[in-house]
Amino acid sequence: MNISVAICTYNGEKFLRQQLDSILLQTVCVDEVIICDDLSTDSTIEILHAYKNKYPGLIKIFINEKTLKTVKNFEKAIALTTGDIIFLADQDDIWCLDKVEIMQRFFYENKNCKLLFSDAKLIDEEGGDLDAMLWDKWGFTEEIQNKWKNNKNAFKDLIANCNKITGATVCFHNSLKSFILPIELPEGYWHDAWLGLHASAQQGLMFTSQSLISYRIHENQQVGISRIINEDSYFKSIKKYIFVIIFFKKLIKIYPNEKGNLPILETKNILIKLLKKLKKKFRSILN
Repeated sequence: MNISVAICTYNGEKFLRQQLDSILLQTVCVDEVIICDDLSTDSTIEILHAYKNKYPGLIKIFINEKTLKTVKNFEKAIALTTGDIIFLADQDDIWCLDKVEIMQRFFYENKNCKLLFSDAKLIDEEGGDLDAMLWDKWGFTEEIQNKWKNNKNAFKDLIANCNKITGATVCFHNSLKSFILPIELPEGYWHDAWLGLHASAQQGLMFTSQSLISYRIHENQQVGISRIINEDSYFKSIKKYIFVIIFFKKLIKIYPNEKGNLPILETKNILIKLLKKLKKKFRSILN
């Protein structure tokens, strides 16, 4: 089982060495590290080339010709991977040294797994323990965990942008690539939720409560806990209806519109319910 790591960098000089070291010193070695840099202006590119010289053939660096931003940069990095399983990594975290070993073993033991994500320990800018866990901050409670063991429930939540997956903890099977690429999403939806959506649609979304990375909280994060939105206020607007319509149009192109097809059936049911609610709202306004 060949192992790829996809990393996106942008002005990551402060924490990048720690992250790369934690990936390169794993108890099970990775086969390739694909790094896509989004036109860093600090010493990030110099750091990357130093590591590439130290690990020739393992690290592959791609400098974007124009700024892609986070989602499209991860799309590029994922597209360039060749491994059987693909790990996503942020530039500022620290992996537990047995992360790859644990997650690879999980895929061997769970043949239906399409995507696996984990919990994480939260650390501050200096690497100090914040005595908090990612899932607690993310609201991935035991109740929701039990709910998500049925991938149909996870799919419904992910369609509604109620995401509990953090991309920095994700490892997925390369068979998902044909479903997720290109990554073209409505505003406010992220690549980790998009991956999880397709994994759950194929009954292959799984998770482990083990903490396998130290997830760094700092003011210059590109993505992270700070991106959590207020779902109630967000979905009170008309955006919710447009959001699901866009997804329905996307998914119907990817999955066959057959009876019993989970992605199409569930998205259609959600859309119908939303439109019924919208109709009632208009009636109340008119009356």
